[in-house]
Amino acid sequence: MDPLLIVIAATVLMAVFSVVSGTLGLRPGDDSHQIETRLRAFRPGSEGPVARTEDKIARLKQRSYSGFPVLSAFLAQFKGSEKVALQLERAGLPLRVGEYYMIRWGVAALFFVLPLVFAQSLLMLLVAAGAGLVGYMVPAFWISAKRKGRMTRNNAQLGEMLGLVSNSLKSGYGLMQSFEFAAKQMQPPLALELRRMLREANLGLSAEDSLNAMGERIDSKDLDMVLIAINIQRTVGGNLAEILDQVASTMRERERIRGEIVTLTSQQKMTGIVIGGLPVMMFLIFMVMNPGYMSLLFTEMAGRVMLAMSVGLEFLGYLTIKRIMAIEI
Repeated sequence: MDPLLIVIAATVLMAVFSVVSGTLGLRPGDDSHQIETRLRAFRPGSEGPVARTEDKIARLKQRSYSGFPVLSAFLAQFKGSEKVALQLERAGLPLRVGEYYMIRWGVAALFFVLPLVFAQSLLMLLVAAGAGLVGYMVPAFWISAKRKGRMTRNNAQLGEMLGLVSNSLKSGYGLMQSFEFAAKQMQPPLALELRRMLREANLGLSAEDSLNAMGERIDSKDLDMVLIAINIQRTVGGNLAEILDQVASTMRERERIRGEIVTLTSQQKMTGIVIGGLPVMMFLIFMVMNPGYMSLLFTEMAGRVMLAMSVGLEFLGYLTIKRIMAIEI
């Protein structure tokens, strides 16, 4: 049997195993056992000494980076693991860091093998290496898009959430009771974050810590403004319902200004897309019409330099237009 076919089969098998492991994660029984062990300390009359509040909080803040304890301990040694775990939470994906990296390496291996199936040469090996790099980055780009979309949906629901919390406070409810009422009335994804915040507070975290943890997961400047207003009110006092109404009014005004900016800059964005895509389209048209003429860009050193410079200038122009259009509110 051809050794290359054996390598391809093993790589594809590893990729499939990585995707399945990353998607399914642990068995339900493992999670239920951990939850039962954690909640046993809160049962009245449980055996053994009652853990201190600090121990409970530390236990709540512990993070498992993988379903395998050895791999989880290994990933915990790297500072980037916590950042990756936070990005996964912000994207709303039930993945651990180890499972995420298994998926990335599995997709990279699959992209690396596919070009080698069609041909086996030094050029195809370089193409396979580039394809493997692209495959490794694809899950990161997808998670980044998921995170931005989820943040946009959360920001769109903040005004409604503030209105519900403010009305509940005016009716005589406490702050956490108001958040609980808002969580029941709202839809995901913000409702899920509110429920998780309330669950953490019920399991031992202080209200301030649980709110700050929710703000860190959502990563929204609008929510940070809300949390700052709540923390200031808890420190110096005041009418929290009135403060939240003013914050909600400010957020609605900012959203209106953002809509006006999008409307005013849409034509400039389309102009940038057309101008940036015009050289690429002309290149493809000339490649179809006269391949021999355009082949000089790949065969001659001067052509390669010109091609590299054009790609670099295209990328620089894209970054410049994106920077000009990025107007902070």
